Amino acid sequence: MPESASTVEELEKNLMDTAAPLFKRYRAMFALRDLASPPDLPTAVPAVLALAKGFADSSALFRHEIAFVFGQLSHPASIPALTEALSNTTEASMVRHEAAEALGSLGEEPGVEDILKGFLTDKEKVVRESVIVALDMAEYEASGAAEYALIPEGAKVAA
Repeated sequence: MPESASTVEELEKNLMDTAAPLFKRYRAMFALRDLASPPDLPTAVPAVLALAKGFADSSALFRHEIAFVFGQLSHPASIPALTEALSNTTEASMVRHEAAEALGSLGEEPGVEDILKGFLTDKEKVVRESVIVALDMAEYEASGAAEYALIPEGAKVAA
């Protein structure tokens, strides 16, 4: 059965099946992402909660991808899991970096900026720098501007 026809429960099982090929697990991850967008779908919150379980995986790369998908989704239900990943000082820097930036995409949500500001003095440089970027993203999200990384018209771009 294609992932698009699977239930959240089936996809969660595939996501967390460490005996399965990584390709199958990633397909489940992206199918869950699709079930969480747009955020008002009835499957959105259950899919986000299923994805959050991926933070328990033994692979830092896999956990990083979960945080990346959360950044794509910008779903408020991911805030607790992202905050936990960012707060875990024994977590791989790349996971914490991605969690910070995913939280930045949720900058319009109450409390997110305060969460991020708590990591401005983190011992990991990549986390501190990611928090700065995330706070900038949060400010942009709160502003309602049309495009975050828009190149101004007429600007010269180096080739």
